[in-house]
Amino acid sequence: MTKKQTTLVFLITATLANIVLVLGLLILFTVLGGLIFKDRLGTAMPFLFAGAILTGIFIYQKAIKVIVKKFRLEEKMDPLFGSRGRNKLD
Repeated sequence: MTKKQTTLVFLITATLANIVLVLGLLILFTVLGGLIFKDRLGTAMPFLFAGAILTGIFIYQKAIKVIVKKFRLEEKMDPLFGSRGRNKLD
């Protein structure tokens, strides 16, 4: 596999994992919110949704950093934002 293909597979896998993570957190937050806000779950739902997304983003960022370091993926993947046409200042 080329570096570009490895990067693409990693991004697709990470995106799918992030979607599953956020959906799982949304279900968890809704269940816990239902137990805590019994009669006002409809009012709390936007906050639970935002909390699930923000928690998912936080966990995703930390997990990606750990995975990239653990498996040394910097060497195996293309950088997402390269410096095309820019001069490097060394």
